[in-house]
Amino acid sequence: MSPRNPCAVNCVQRPFASDIREMNIAVCIKQVADTEAKLDLDSTGKQVLEDGLAWIINPHDESAIEAALQLSNAHKGNVTLIALGPPRVENAIRQGLAMGADRATHLVTDTMPHDPHVVARALVPLLASANFDLVLTGQVAIDGAGQQVPQRLAVELGWPCVTAVEHLVVDGLSVTARRPVDQGEEVYRLSLPAVIGINRRLGEPRYPSFRGIMQAKKKPVEARQVSLSDSSITVERLHLPVTKSSGQIVPFSPETSAHIAELLRQEAKVI
Repeated sequence: MSPRNPCAVNCVQRPFASDIREMNIAVCIKQVADTEAKLDLDSTGKQVLEDGLAWIINPHDESAIEAALQLSNAHKGNVTLIALGPPRVENAIRQGLAMGADRATHLVTDTMPHDPHVVARALVPLLASANFDLVLTGQVAIDGAGQQVPQRLAVELGWPCVTAVEHLVVDGLSVTARRPVDQGEEVYRLSLPAVIGINRRLGEPRYPSFRGIMQAKKKPVEARQVSLSDSSITVERLHLPVTKSSGQIVPFSPETSAHIAELLRQEAKVI
């Protein structure tokens, strides 16, 4: 990696403990609508129409994949992607495999659940049974923005957790994570296994190469049909962002201040 890549600096790599066979990392990813996509609602106003939408990996999850790949390269480990959702999610999985992940598991559902507790409960059985040393997720998904999945995973697994991480060090049987706060930063040292929520500012994810794209077609993706638990969240209504009107250019004159005040009072209604 080029030293210009922030993640090459932030993902500090040290020798992994010799009593661990190799570092086994899971990255939980979510497929979300492209931020440039134009969204429309169905007739009920409770769901986004998916026809014609472009889909991407959640940007924070991409940085989690990048962190996992760098740690895996340093400690001769492997990276497993885990994604939950309908069949279309396989496209995001293949993109993550093209970045360099080794394998993936697709937990197939009919819909994408809104409830983070339901998501965590669906992921936990696989995470608990696969002997992972480290589970990485994005800090937040840009669609629902709940910021709850990594914490809920940790509670269900009984593992330590820290989120919003921008600097990560694995050393032996522990991991040191740093995250910014007002007036400074917090530093945590956690025993492995652990769950870490990665902030996108940790580093810029790599682009899949042509070779990586071709190799991704041959990498194993295990599909498991899963049933979702009952949700405690009901979507009552979705609202699209309000379209902003075009602005006005007010020429400077002795009456400019009074005119702007009148516009703010009568049209914008902010004063």
